[in-house]
Amino acid sequence: MSQSLISAIQRLDNAINPLIRISNGIAVVLLCIMPIPVFLDVIFRLVADASIPGGIELEEMVMAMTIFFSLSYTHAHGGHIDIDVLTLKLPARTNAVIRTCMMLAASIFLALMTWHLVDQGIQKMVSRQLSFTYHLPVGILRFIAAIGVALMSLATFSSFLKNLEKSLTARDGKWVVLGMAVLALFAVAPLAGWVSMGWGGGAIGIMGMGALFLFLFLGMPIGLGMGVTGFLGMIVAYNRLWPSLSMLGISSYDTAGSYMMTVVPMFILMGEFAFRSGISQDLFDTANKWLSRLPGGLAISAVAGCAGFAAICGDSLATAVTMSSAALPEMRKHKYDPSLATGCLAAGGTLGILIPPSVGFIFYGIVTEESIGKLFVAGILPGILLALLFIFAIYIKAKRHPELAPAGEHFGWAERIKSLKGVSGMLFLFLLILGGMLGGIFSAVEGAAVGAVGAFILAVIRKRMTFDLMIKAVKDTLAITNKLLLILIGVGILGYFLASTRLPFILAQFITGLEVNRYVIFAAVIIFYMILGCVLNVIPMILLVLPTLFPSITALGFDPIWFGVVTVITMEMGQITPPVGVNVFAMAGIATDVPMYTIFRGIFPFFLCMCLCILILTFFPQIALYLPGLLFK
Repeated sequence: MSQSLISAIQRLDNAINPLIRISNGIAVVLLCIMPIPVFLDVIFRLVADASIPGGIELEEMVMAMTIFFSLSYTHAHGGHIDIDVLTLKLPARTNAVIRTCMMLAASIFLALMTWHLVDQGIQKMVSRQLSFTYHLPVGILRFIAAIGVALMSLATFSSFLKNLEKSLTARDGKWVVLGMAVLALFAVAPLAGWVSMGWGGGAIGIMGMGALFLFLFLGMPIGLGMGVTGFLGMIVAYNRLWPSLSMLGISSYDTAGSYMMTVVPMFILMGEFAFRSGISQDLFDTANKWLSRLPGGLAISAVAGCAGFAAICGDSLATAVTMSSAALPEMRKHKYDPSLATGCLAAGGTLGILIPPSVGFIFYGIVTEESIGKLFVAGILPGILLALLFIFAIYIKAKRHPELAPAGEHFGWAERIKSLKGVSGMLFLFLLILGGMLGGIFSAVEGAAVGAVGAFILAVIRKRMTFDLMIKAVKDTLAITNKLLLILIGVGILGYFLASTRLPFILAQFITGLEVNRYVIFAAVIIFYMILGCVLNVIPMILLVLPTLFPSITALGFDPIWFGVVTVITMEMGQITPPVGVNVFAMAGIATDVPMYTIFRGIFPFFLCMCLCILILTFFPQIALYLPGLLFK
């Protein structure tokens, strides 16, 4: 039995792996093309007061094909984002049984999505629906999306078979059968009407969220867990199957093929190109020449470099890893305390998602429908404030314990002035993007395209870009984007379910009806975010929690832009706190001789700085709101 199963797995992998590689190759080419039409559209508008016909339509088609063609590759190479806090602590045999059941559920869910995308394509072909500008058959795009989802379904089915083989080898077949029976009950109960039993929308919504967290903590990828929950929940809410099936094809394509979503891969691509142009090394060198003689000067220079790189990179992990490659060797050479050296870099990386452009603000804006431009501007002063708090903490610690941070080299004024050219690349990109957006020259999406092209040109001018590096940057961008967009597809499906139950609005009415000060509720939300940040990364947290909590926050009278800044800072704490703390894991991977508990110990002062920053913003919200109020009237 086991040998025949292994043979079947090999035949399946041999059949789908070449197709997965080809489809991902197409996605890489499409992502290379994506910024070009938007960039040219901006240039034509400025130079000739003209635009590319159907530019938005073209970008939507390219975005949809890019995402759907790369879904299966991302699963096959490292997988989509999941929560492994529980599963990592379980025995390997138990883990295999659970993953067998989760991958079976995921493959069936994706097969249903494939079916409905094909059904949609047939309907649109029969009705001869054409795109607005290019008059292309819309149904073909649904067929292309169906191909990508079908490959993803087969890839997850292959994962199911591999885990099934492990379970059978370990003689755990009975537990697999039991798990499948439970899954079948989850699927049949909504169809049979056993679940709703006359319950109100709020109760169904709460039950659905409970099921969601069960799926997530059992290791199902976050995007698929949301999708499965939304799909089953819709069946319960409407007591019918067809509306839920219809939603699978409609919501998935509308999310992946959204013009607004193109801002995500293009800003990430800009950061990847900027990293490969050597901007991070230049920023640290400049900061080092100006600040190295201060107590803790090298650590202060590292934080300053993180703040500078954050202005062109919207991801905290990328900021931490990039700056550590420049700063950590110098701190080692000067015999800095390992806890301080790694702690300041892990914490400094969190500035990457606060100082614009920020992927966190982009997703917050998408979920809440707030202005991404306002959020970007709102993050500038709080980002500077947080960086200064980090620097102050390093200064105080180095002043009290100079042995932890020995003095660095002394550089003359001539060297300092000369080093300022190292910030030119960062300033060029930062002013190009933010200046263009604030000046009304281009939108957030156009700014992302201009930034990506600008970063690429900068890398070429500096002779630091080769074809291989370009492809590596595009592939890394595609992997990150794909993981985030699968979650967004799941959020879209889950959103239909939550809207049908009205849970967010019922929760908002309940919270606003409590006879307590609104800041008590705000404090409870912050504590909840801190706790959740211990097991989730920033973007999944925003997409998972915000749709439910946001109506309550606005109903209490809190400014949504200010709350966006506080949300991002609070969620960033999760990047440096156990048990997840991905920035700490990254530091542990780079500084392999430094125990993880040593890095976490070095994080503590910076964690307190983040708490203090939230407290300051709570008492003085104008720190976040002054620039948006000044620049957006």
